[in-house]
Amino acid sequence: MFKKFLLTIGMTLLSGMALADDFDTNQFNFKVKTDDMGIEVRTYTNSSRDHIQLEKYVGDWELAYRYDEQTGKTEHRPKITYTLLNNEFVYIKPRVEYRYFEGTTDDYFRVRSQFGVKLGNAYAEITPMLHYGQGVSDDMSIDEYQSKVGYNFDIAQNAKLNMFVQHEADGDFNKTNMFLGTTLEFKF
Repeated sequence: MFKKFLLTIGMTLLSGMALADDFDTNQFNFKVKTDDMGIEVRTYTNSSRDHIQLEKYVGDWELAYRYDEQTGKTEHRPKITYTLLNNEFVYIKPRVEYRYFEGTTDDYFRVRSQFGVKLGNAYAEITPMLHYGQGVSDDMSIDEYQSKVGYNFDIAQNAKLNMFVQHEADGDFNKTNMFLGTTLEFKF
């Protein structure tokens, strides 16, 4: 187990340094969870953005609050996610979230659903998003997309490393961001 843990840390650091120029940013997540609740801390390279998220799990529901801080902008994001389907091959997880920004930035609701396929520990997903609220046209068209391809490494009985590439695009599929992400998760 100790060797796997060191390998995981090494892969995370080396991949971040080696590929930093190929991506707009790199995202690093650290998550600790139980059957009932979780906490996640996220940071980025080449960005001033960081967040902390608190989660509560109730059956197929996840209730969460995210505090997201960037240079010149602080966001509070309550959100509710429902696991509609999750088997060994596919998953569908609709979510509603409210993005409240301190200051003059417009607040809005975002409706998004993750549609994913799995093959063993590998997965691919697409997440279309609709925005509703101030400064947003409420026209039922998709405002942005996220697509992700990744792999989950089991590194211990209660620990896993998720490595992924995420592509973000506007409603016309024009790239707005792309990054390499890693999530180190412990479950107790």
